[in-house]
Amino acid sequence: MEIPDYEKNKTFACGCPGSMEADLSTNPKNEDQTIVLSAELRNWPVQLQLLNPHAPYLKNADLLISADCAPFAYANFHQRFLKDKVLIIMCPKLDQTIEKYVDKLAEIFKTQDINSISIVHMEVPCCSGIEVIVLKALKKAQKNIIIKDYTISINGEIV
Repeated sequence: MEIPDYEKNKTFACGCPGSMEADLSTNPKNEDQTIVLSAELRNWPVQLQLLNPHAPYLKNADLLISADCAPFAYANFHQRFLKDKVLIIMCPKLDQTIEKYVDKLAEIFKTQDINSISIVHMEVPCCSGIEVIVLKALKKAQKNIIIKDYTISINGEIV
């Protein structure tokens, strides 16, 4: 179905750069290599809204808290970030449950003896909200866990 002309140049009222359209089909591709990859996902569900903060796989876990978009933008997400970690995903821009996210993460941090936290988010400004949510949850849980923070460009590179 073709988009009508009057719809083509619409932007979101907030003017957020994360909502800006971009055609990434011109990104260079390395088609000469064949690589066999394996999925590294260790838990289900992965969406924070659906996650049980008392799930046994969270005990002594190394957490990877990721923006919803990051695994799609970064081609080697499983091998580079997810291997040996428990995945939690969220979107601070679209999800309407930010305070519930703080509470749920605080409960996880308080009760599960988390070993480490890695955050992977996109370069767009709204995505940095993930770190803010995690820091609020750590404060609420009265925990001090070192965070490794990775930013992915919309072109799929670590910046």
